[in-house]
Amino acid sequence: MNTRILLVLGTAASLAASGAIAQQAQMQHPSGGPMAMSTEGLPEECRTAAQAGGQHQMMQGMDMQGMNQNMQGMMANMNEAQKGYMEAMTKMHGPMMTGMMIKDSDVAFICGMIPHHQSAVDMARVVLKTGDNAEAKRMAEKVIKEQEREIAEMKDWLKKNAQSETRNEATGSTK
Repeated sequence: MNTRILLVLGTAASLAASGAIAQQAQMQHPSGGPMAMSTEGLPEECRTAAQAGGQHQMMQGMDMQGMNQNMQGMMANMNEAQKGYMEAMTKMHGPMMTGMMIKDSDVAFICGMIPHHQSAVDMARVVLKTGDNAEAKRMAEKVIKEQEREIAEMKDWLKKNAQSETRNEATGSTK
């Protein structure tokens, strides 16, 4: 009986620790370092909204040199496709996180989705370059076409709406 209780408690503790580890890992860069926020590749409207909310200061304290060294070590044994996918994902994370931290939820959604969609385009280009399967390549071409169209739509939306959305947020106005 005592063994069962210990086993159940041990399993519960292990699951709780795994959840904590998983939650912590979500805020880590694939290199093992903390995730940086970045405005690289974001439209001007997103950069302006992020700066208005103070998100541009979150880059301070990053150990970029250590992060780059960790990334190089990790990528040493990867094939060309794996490296391409890793680069696409790594390039996406900072701008996506910056976009998602914008105070106005509509602008945050659009600004977070642009780098997310761009990453899909970048990954599709990797499979076009390195893949062998014709069907996978057709899907990649479709992803590129659709995601680029959606990115253009989101950028147009930002041009029309971002300034009024962030102004409403700053004044407390209802939309």
